[in-house]
Amino acid sequence: MKKFLFAGFFLFLVSGFVLKSQAQDIEVIVHATQLIDTLGYGNIEAVFDFEVINISMMEQSVFEVRTINDLPQDWTSSLCFGELCFPPDIDSVVTADPFPQPPLQPGDTLITSLHVYPLTNVGVGHVQLQVGTLRNPDVRVILDFYTTGIITDVNETGSVVTYSLDQNYPNPFNPSTNIVYSIPERGNVSIKLYDVLGNEIADILNEDKEAGEYSLQLNTQNYDLSSGVYFYTMRVNDFVQTRKLILEK
Repeated sequence: MKKFLFAGFFLFLVSGFVLKSQAQDIEVIVHATQLIDTLGYGNIEAVFDFEVINISMMEQSVFEVRTINDLPQDWTSSLCFGELCFPPDIDSVVTADPFPQPPLQPGDTLITSLHVYPLTNVGVGHVQLQVGTLRNPDVRVILDFYTTGIITDVNETGSVVTYSLDQNYPNPFNPSTNIVYSIPERGNVSIKLYDVLGNEIADILNEDKEAGEYSLQLNTQNYDLSSGVYFYTMRVNDFVQTRKLILEK
């Protein structure tokens, strides 16, 4: 029996494998560097989350330009500002007219992401984004995202043979949402909730688990959370994966 897997990673073209890069007016921080998912729980996608911070003393209109979109047949990618995602044929977005996102004031953060949607055909995709400001359009942070669709074996018994952390559902949600994850071998499973600044909000799960597929419910009534974007990270053995969730009150 075969199962289709999807993996992704990013690199900064000019800086190697890092989580943070800085241009003249902005700082870019990437939160999700590697994602692995399986088909079977709704629409499959790889989500690369990153934020852009205005580190200048002036208002800044931030732009993103997709300069490379080399994907296997029938795969697509989309640019997103916060909860607003744009059609796959839009290659550039900016925090100014005609787009609804306002310019960034000094110290403001823009939550943004790249979404890649594959089908069940194998292949390797490459999407490059360039991030900059209209004030200094020639000074840019260059991000290269790579995605891989592979076929892997599943035991005839149907047992899990790979690690995965699925997108929570529903998403956006209020006040509770479900998180499904799988582990192929026994291990201590840690799932923690973070805000957009990387501060730990809650220790959702910290238990030894046997190999298998599990579902847990996150109820935000247990925490004093405001509406917004949060991240949840699973760590077990050598596996680490992060996903974004959106709380709407």
